[in-house]
Amino acid sequence: MKSKLLFIGLIFGVFSAKAQDSIPPLVKDTAWKISGFFGVNASQTALSNWQGGGQNNLAIGSILNVEATYKRDEFEQWTNKLDAQYGVIKQGDVRWFRKNLDQLFFLSKYSTRAFGKYWYWSAQADYRTQFAPGNVYAGDSVVGRAVSDMNSPGYLQLAIGLDYKPTDYLSITVAPVAGKITFVNRQYLADAGAFGVRAAEYDPTGAQIRRGEKVRYEVGGRFIMKFKKDIMKNVNLDSYLDLFTNYLEKPGNFDVIFNNLITMKINKFFTVNVISQMLYDDDITVKRDWDKDGKYETPGDINGPRVQLLTTVAIGFGYKF
Repeated sequence: MKSKLLFIGLIFGVFSAKAQDSIPPLVKDTAWKISGFFGVNASQTALSNWQGGGQNNLAIGSILNVEATYKRDEFEQWTNKLDAQYGVIKQGDVRWFRKNLDQLFFLSKYSTRAFGKYWYWSAQADYRTQFAPGNVYAGDSVVGRAVSDMNSPGYLQLAIGLDYKPTDYLSITVAPVAGKITFVNRQYLADAGAFGVRAAEYDPTGAQIRRGEKVRYEVGGRFIMKFKKDIMKNVNLDSYLDLFTNYLEKPGNFDVIFNNLITMKINKFFTVNVISQMLYDDDITVKRDWDKDGKYETPGDINGPRVQLLTTVAIGFGYKF
């Protein structure tokens, strides 16, 4: 009886081993590569009888930067990127926080080998807007209505062309076929012709005869350069330059987006972030009260497109993955 049981056990063991050999082991999908950074920072300044002047302030900010790339082989690549930033500040004697940093950007790009070793056919779609309304303040009070909001404006851009990618950290795209769609969901902003959409029309009595358009379409060309690399130990630079020109209106002018994020790792949990953004859109009129008379349409004021700059330096918790 024991010999029979031993024989059956041996047979069962042999078949189990064969069955295990026939089942392929689980293999991790290495085609996807995901990287990113998440950070939260805060700063506070408190003054008491400070002869040098200044204001008490408390600032809190957050940043999320994620990139997921699918690369099946050297001939095909699909890149997706999310860049979200939001920050608030409470300054002086005001009671409420106000935003001082607000951006939402998503990009998706597909590339396939065209010719040579570094040239790819590429198609890209990206969307840029903000999270919260942008307001003008006087003390603790909001003056007037919001001057911007989510999807007011929102920019959806498309590009088809050639991508030059000599390394994993640098790509240069030349897209002779490109489109730009501007959204302005808030009707009063559309009526005012904000962000380049067609403004409302009025009769001589001031009655509105045609509402402002909420969408504007542009056809043109784009030049895009992306760079992301550790430029030295524990220091990463993520840079994005985007130039767009409208073939049908002022083709010699360019809309410019130039974003840079420098992440410097202090230790496992703390980082220094330097955020730099430059925007220029020939269709956006920036109003400035140059003569300080409280009005924006007097001869002393010069309104028109201008370079928009934002720079933020923050120290706080950061996690890189």
